[in-house]
Amino acid sequence: MPLTPGQIIHDRYRVDALLSQGGMGAIYRAFDLKLNVPCALKEMIPDPRLDPARLPQLREQFRQEAQVLASLRHPNLPRVTDHFEEGGNAYLVMDFVEGRRLDEVIAQEGRLSETQVLDWAQQLLEALIHCHKRGVIHRDIKPPNVIITPEDRAMLVDFGLVKLLDPNDPHTRTVMRGLGTPEYAPPEQYDAKTGTTDVRSDIYALGATLYHALTGEPPPTATQRIVDPESLVPIRAIRDDVSPITEAVVMRAMALQPDFRFQSAQE
Repeated sequence: MPLTPGQIIHDRYRVDALLSQGGMGAIYRAFDLKLNVPCALKEMIPDPRLDPARLPQLREQFRQEAQVLASLRHPNLPRVTDHFEEGGNAYLVMDFVEGRRLDEVIAQEGRLSETQVLDWAQQLLEALIHCHKRGVIHRDIKPPNVIITPEDRAMLVDFGLVKLLDPNDPHTRTVMRGLGTPEYAPPEQYDAKTGTTDVRSDIYALGATLYHALTGEPPPTATQRIVDPESLVPIRAIRDDVSPITEAVVMRAMALQPDFRFQSAQE
């Protein structure tokens, strides 16, 4: 059952409004009655196909993930301030970020300037460097998960598909499994058996997000590109005022083969 406006959850958080909803749960604007501040409440629902016998293990895994997210401190990431379980669902409480989603900015303004996009890209890369150094992979970078604040800061939000990177185990460890959004998800993210997503998966998704911002259109899905290698139109074929180096960087980030992408956010 979705949460309703006015509902109090965990004896502390008042639900004010539904912000977004998807197959993995929902995000609400809420109010912390203890601290008297607005917050964002992320509701995450375990995959119904999961074996119920695995739920205790997954609950512990969620707690571990929440603790890692709570340790992140970066100006382009919202803080995770609390986590709990109630009614069989898991919840993260985060700073509420005022601003416009990047997809809304694109819809309102069309193709964005190269200078502006590169400035936001640098901010997001710095946030990813911070996450990746601490073993956190976002796995769902896309324009709706980038908030542009009134101060022109790009904030990376919504860690619903987060993966904890264990250098001794390359397979995905995540409670809330999901494939991400097709236009921004790399091909390896669809492989449920091998689960070989790593930092390069975030690089692909960020590249796809920048492609959308520069061209005004989302890129074709990885599946479409595999079927038709010509389906990804080069950026400068759409707008020739973008520099060749920016086009080359974005297109390399979106390489279908992870080994052909940048191997880290620092690179």
